[in-house]
Amino acid sequence: MNTNQQDTAIAIPTKEFFVSMLTRDISLVDAILDLVDNCLDGALRAAGNNQVDYSRHSVIIEMNADRFFIKDDCGGIPRDIAINYAFKMGREPDDIRDSESETIGMYGVGMKRAIFKMGRDAIVLSYHNGDKFHVPISPEWLDNKEWERLPIINSESDESLDSPGTIIEVKSLYPSVSRHFESDSFINDVKIAIGEHFTMFLQRGLNIEVNQAQVSPVRVEVLVSEAKDGPAPFIYQKVIDGVTVSITVGLNTGKSLDDDDDDILEFERNRSASTAGWTVFCNDRAVIVGDKSRLTGWGDGIPMYHGQYSVITGIVEFRSVSADKLPITTTKRALDTSSEVWSEAKIKMREGLRVWIDHTNTWKNYPRSDQTKYWESSKPLSLSKAIEAVAKRDVTNKHDGAIEYNPTKKKVLPVPDTKKPSSRKIVFSRPIEEIRVVSGILFDREDEAPSAVGEKCFQIVLERSQKNDKER
Repeated sequence: MNTNQQDTAIAIPTKEFFVSMLTRDISLVDAILDLVDNCLDGALRAAGNNQVDYSRHSVIIEMNADRFFIKDDCGGIPRDIAINYAFKMGREPDDIRDSESETIGMYGVGMKRAIFKMGRDAIVLSYHNGDKFHVPISPEWLDNKEWERLPIINSESDESLDSPGTIIEVKSLYPSVSRHFESDSFINDVKIAIGEHFTMFLQRGLNIEVNQAQVSPVRVEVLVSEAKDGPAPFIYQKVIDGVTVSITVGLNTGKSLDDDDDDILEFERNRSASTAGWTVFCNDRAVIVGDKSRLTGWGDGIPMYHGQYSVITGIVEFRSVSADKLPITTTKRALDTSSEVWSEAKIKMREGLRVWIDHTNTWKNYPRSDQTKYWESSKPLSLSKAIEAVAKRDVTNKHDGAIEYNPTKKKVLPVPDTKKPSSRKIVFSRPIEEIRVVSGILFDREDEAPSAVGEKCFQIVLERSQKNDKER
């Protein structure tokens, strides 16, 4: 044996392990969102800057028990990118694509992970600058232990794409995926997730269709008065380590401040419940929508979320051309709570939330009609529009470069007339036999209305209390 010979150890992942682990921590819905996100990145590259006219672009998705299909007209994949980067399992340090663009891709696994999540037979067709080609990912390639290069095949005669863009088709779906794709409930979940996650792009005109149904944006907005001395949301904006952090907290349009109002339609309650709480954006993608947990500060120095706060909506966005600085995980639908920029933002998020918790406490015993007049000149606005509108007022410029508008300190929030007596509804249930017994005692009849029985009981106790106070 030659002791001078140096052996080497194999240190590459097996293909089966890599593919199975890559897809384990992402849901099927998130995998589909990843593919849509790639379409938007294509539009951004095609425009050459961050000023994309999304109304000129469409993303068409079809899914059923036999296949998944997504088609866009967002510019396609340049051949050199396909050769060197697009199909690599991860991103190399020299891959500087999107280094000056506000995307959220940073790991180079999105498209491949989505394909592997769905099935074992796929084809990627691209049309870019007159160059049309396709790349097959076959079961044979997946079963081969070696990391062989994928073939890039010219497709000049293929008429599937009539304008620059990309098609991804996945067949040989896994049985569980096939069952999901033929479920109306799952299809609806996908549409809702797209409406939430890409709401900003949809509002700018992007057309996304799922099984021939157009997706509508889920609007997350706060009320802002057009009057300069009218009520307005809390806003805060600051650049932290190359990330622009923008925060607003205010009232949404869903329901009255009076939690017990009976004249609020049920759909209004549901609408406010879906957008109440915190929505977090990273480069225009909604990472979480309507969060009401400790993740976004509820129950951490402020009360836990409950029905009274369904009128409160908070929106925070992180923007940066360096996607690795954003507080986001690889799924793009979860927050990296260990991020320093997230920790600093949460301090101001809680501060803004406290303003509106105190405000709802002030108004909670007053009827809806008492409040409406203060908000007559208000409009629901998105985060950027709200900051733009409020910035025209007397905002506070801080020494660290931040700007802030606190409606409490600016004294623009309406205050109820404290001289006016307020009332609250008392609702409780008792067994009907017990109500009849009490009704007989109070009214000498057992069939008095339960509400009258309850009101009489309250009146007796109140009069007794007032009598005791006088005798003291």
